[in-house]
Amino acid sequence: MAKKHKRQKIDGQFVPLQHELLNSFAFQNLNSSSKVGLLYFYKDKKNGHQENVILTYSQAKKYGVCQSSTTFDSIKKELVEKGFLDSFKPGGLGKHSIFKMSYRWKLYGTSRFNEIPFEAGLGSKQFQVIWKDEVKRQNLLEARHGKKKQDTVST
Repeated sequence: MAKKHKRQKIDGQFVPLQHELLNSFAFQNLNSSSKVGLLYFYKDKKNGHQENVILTYSQAKKYGVCQSSTTFDSIKKELVEKGFLDSFKPGGLGKHSIFKMSYRWKLYGTSRFNEIPFEAGLGSKQFQVIWKDEVKRQNLLEARHGKKKQDTVST
């Protein structure tokens, strides 16, 4: 009778990465910060059916992914451009961005690759520009707080 070998148990949580992803042209062309950022986006994935992932700037800074918001924006932009993430809900002004996991990276570098532009959120730099423009400021306030009702005076 054959001996049964005890299976090795993996303690704790882990982030599984497919060999196909690691060997892909898209992954190999990511810069180092974007590779680390991708790992932490994958870390947010709790099950195989979850599509939406979040990595906030404060989390990225805490994990050592980046030290500046400009670098963090570059990481997100590169992950979208190379097909690892798709913008879902851009954040900014106290809200975090939500991304969808994407498998477009499998076609990166081919004629069948579908480019999707990165949608940046409203950071403090963009906020300053918007706040100076009266129309844009009003649109921002309405989006954040809703339209104010007209004051009516009854006599």
